[in-house]
Amino acid sequence: MVAPGYAQLLPDNRHLNTQSVNRWMQSNRDMAPFIQAIDARHLTPESFRLFDSLTQVQQDQEIERILREENLWVQADKVVSQLGWKSVGEYMRLSTMLGNAIAAYFLFGDLGKVTEEQAKQLKEKADPAVLAVPQQDIDFVRRHEKTLQHYIQAYGAGR
Repeated sequence: MVAPGYAQLLPDNRHLNTQSVNRWMQSNRDMAPFIQAIDARHLTPESFRLFDSLTQVQQDQEIERILREENLWVQADKVVSQLGWKSVGEYMRLSTMLGNAIAAYFLFGDLGKVTEEQAKQLKEKADPAVLAVPQQDIDFVRRHEKTLQHYIQAYGAGR
């Protein structure tokens, strides 16, 4: 998938920002069939870890292969272009980043409400990706908690 010229002007998504998260919220319903097709190929923790260990370029190649096999590539290419993403993989990586930031926000918020021993246990059980979330992404979730909460509730209600 060749990124449209304007995609190069979009945020690089190394950290969460309002523009990217707004675009993510506007894209979820349109991207859902592609994500479901990709997720159906990674049902085991091992296959997910393998996919996650790939470089971004390799992930995009794997996603393209899956979408071609599922006859979704042409449709995905159109949706990506229309919504201003560089690739389906870019959308997925931002989704993961946001999900991890939300989880970290709640984890670290909960740590202040438990004993030191309970906090240690929570950290030991937490996903390393959640523990590695940059503070600026946690702060982003804190600043935008209400907006994210309203979006998740509306999305769950099918609006």
